[in-house]
Amino acid sequence: MTILDKLLRRKRSGFTASPEAVLADTWRPALELVAVPLWLAVSGTGFWLWSAHEPGGFAALGIGAAGLAMGCVRLTTGIAVLRERAALAGSALEFVPLPVFARRIVRSIAAMRGKSNASGRGSADLSPVWFGTGFDWTPEHAQKLYELTKTDAGRLIPHPFISKLLKRGRPKDPWTVGLSAIDGLEAHKSDIWVSEKTLEGGTLIVGTTQAGKGVLLTSLVAQAILRGEAVIVIDPKMSARLRNAVTAAAKLAGRSEPLFFHPNESAGLRINPLTHFERPSELASRITAVMTENGPFTAFAWSAVNVVVELMVHAGITPTIAGIETALTEGLEDLLLESLVVDCGEAQLQALSDAARLNKLKGREALLDILENARERGLVSEATAKGAAAYSHDPVHFSKITASLMPVLAMLTSGALRQTLSPGEADAQAMSLSDIIAQRKILYVCLNALPDPMVAGAIGSLFLADLASCAGERYNNEAIARTRVSLFVDESSNVINRPLIEILNKGAESGLRTTCAMQTVADLAARLGSHDEARMALGNFNSLISLRTKDRLTQEFVAETFGSTYIANTGASLSSVSDTDRPGHFSASTSRQVSSTREDIIPCDVLGKLPNCEFFASLAGGRLIKGRTPILTV
Repeated sequence: MTILDKLLRRKRSGFTASPEAVLADTWRPALELVAVPLWLAVSGTGFWLWSAHEPGGFAALGIGAAGLAMGCVRLTTGIAVLRERAALAGSALEFVPLPVFARRIVRSIAAMRGKSNASGRGSADLSPVWFGTGFDWTPEHAQKLYELTKTDAGRLIPHPFISKLLKRGRPKDPWTVGLSAIDGLEAHKSDIWVSEKTLEGGTLIVGTTQAGKGVLLTSLVAQAILRGEAVIVIDPKMSARLRNAVTAAAKLAGRSEPLFFHPNESAGLRINPLTHFERPSELASRITAVMTENGPFTAFAWSAVNVVVELMVHAGITPTIAGIETALTEGLEDLLLESLVVDCGEAQLQALSDAARLNKLKGREALLDILENARERGLVSEATAKGAAAYSHDPVHFSKITASLMPVLAMLTSGALRQTLSPGEADAQAMSLSDIIAQRKILYVCLNALPDPMVAGAIGSLFLADLASCAGERYNNEAIARTRVSLFVDESSNVINRPLIEILNKGAESGLRTTCAMQTVADLAARLGSHDEARMALGNFNSLISLRTKDRLTQEFVAETFGSTYIANTGASLSSVSDTDRPGHFSASTSRQVSSTREDIIPCDVLGKLPNCEFFASLAGGRLIKGRTPILTV
């Protein structure tokens, strides 16, 4: 920025509540250019007189030099005005190959860390994340934006030929989506770097369909891979762009191929979402949380699952969804016998079985007799006792009170899901989330939500609950290395649950940094059951990034988060009064009033006019930025 540019900008006060704030010199015509030929003519005349050796030649030389200087001043000032107005043409979408993007990011981070080391601060505190190009949004930009709403911004843009000469990069196509003038409120843009520490409190990306959520998410995921972190991506709809970018970024970073989970591909990765827990009751809560019903039958279902899980844990069997479903549909006999072996030992159990056989008892009656005798001898554990109580219940009534649970278990064990979600302990294709994190793997989870959103939502909720338990284990056990984990959840309104909220609330302490993307607040409210629950969940995000959004409720939430500022307005009045007693005599008066009102620093309607891949962001600490991110091509 030149000194004259700065002088030009000082004509508009940065204090938006002052009268000087409404001096719209930025949008005025470049009148200085009209004076340029006149000053050049004066300069030429002065130099001609001096060269012709006319009397007073030195005076003519001074006049020529002064005219030339004033011509240059006027020309520079006029060009600065045109440059500011040419910026209103906006910028076209930028396409960057992923290898070029990766080299740019790596070089920039290395350079920033080198400067940090040279200043003695070290590089430990400098782990920057690149969001694109843009500028910090200030009250002055808000003042300019409100002024633009009073006129047609297209009329302020100079001729395309002049704009092409003065503007860097290609202007935005006026026929494409969005208002180009929003990005053009600042002609001088730079790279937007954000400290990685700033994003630990959770980042939310909102935007309507095709606004650029996937583009921004792809950029952030690729950077996390390039930084060498453990990366988990949960994608309900399986974006081809995101998946290809994950694969290409892993290859560029020299890392192992990403692990892909698909619920319908039994030949791929298999994950048991019931691996991590501190108490068996946690698993019962995870499974019943998937149920759409609430009430006493949910409590019965929770109790039944809890009994089965406690028996499995007591018997040394890893709980799986398929195992729970088998126990509740085929009966608890096998689990009870396994539990009795742990309680009594095989010899004692054989003796109890022989006694039941002598009494000519078979099947259900024999097992109940064995359980009763073992209980009388004090050989039955608490888990076995609970299982015995459930087993002694009337089978017909037991099946009725757990009827609401069975469709959920059948849904999660049908087809290939029986293998992908319930792998055996010796399954070579199975991995737990803790193993993936410890080995710094890259996991891409596709939920296949388009054909079956109910199953996708259930699987996503189970995975997030397992990850929350894994985070709690990392938090409570200092022996576990707190490997940095970047969690990205696209279309988070499809899978958000209490565990994800807990991850946002407390996950940073265990090394988890979460980024979620969604379309509207209404989607979140529908998932959680009320707007109050939605606002509670949104309160756990420290940083908010808003692309184009058309939903009014979402716009109001974003504008409320971004805050407000004072905007100056001017009003003018003209009045004239004629004297009826003296024809031809009249009096006139004019007045100009300047007032300021507190308005949204980013109006709601502007959020619905953002071009694709452009965003406003409120980062932790209150920093507001206006940015634009490129589309990565693979």
